[in-house]
Amino acid sequence: MRKSLIVLAAALILSTPAFATYYVVMKDGSQYRAKARPVVADGAATFQLESGQYLKIDANSIDFAKSDQSTKLGGGEVIGVEQPGNAPKQPQSMLGSSFRLRKMANPNQAATVPAADTPAPTGAVTGPLLSSEVLGKFERAYENVGIFEHKLTAIGPHSLRAEVTADNEEKVFNAISATSFLIMRNAGVPAAHVDMVELFMKTTTGGSSGRFQMTRDDAQALDLKQITREEYFVRKVLY
Repeated sequence: MRKSLIVLAAALILSTPAFATYYVVMKDGSQYRAKARPVVADGAATFQLESGQYLKIDANSIDFAKSDQSTKLGGGEVIGVEQPGNAPKQPQSMLGSSFRLRKMANPNQAATVPAADTPAPTGAVTGPLLSSEVLGKFERAYENVGIFEHKLTAIGPHSLRAEVTADNEEKVFNAISATSFLIMRNAGVPAAHVDMVELFMKTTTGGSSGRFQMTRDDAQALDLKQITREEYFVRKVLY
């Protein structure tokens, strides 16, 4: 006999301290675990993650009604279940696909930059390119920090595109650190000179976890600790 059940998640309210964590629910379904409700000013929402990192995003991308409800339920939600076997909705990665992307200017291409999962057009780049040795050094550096899904493509004599899978904060920041380290040291390859890396990061489900166009100046600021990885992420992520 089919039964229609309504799950209210009351147990979560009793077992979780009220408002110990504020769940920021995005309109695309992804969530952030914040220390407090976002502060909205001039159309931007600013809040601090449980990890201590501050994020500033478009306030219109947040569903505040669902955020308040989810927080009251300790991260749960009211779900109507028609029949057994329906799997609950799984939360997406914190860095998921909550960022709106804009086109990036690429000095080595006249056309717009293709998406991270779209291969570059054959024959679009002419002239000398960074060597395979440089690309290999970048690949090994990413693997050394726990990033094993990657695609490296030379797009100019001093630039490359790195498409990597980084589905949590640690891997995102590790990718930023590794990229800046190799740019400043030209990947340890004699006669090579790396001026810019287009860093495309995505989650295992295909959402964006950050896109950057890291220049040598950016890399130097990170390498000399003039800016933290978290500050770089907030200031330089491409919407």
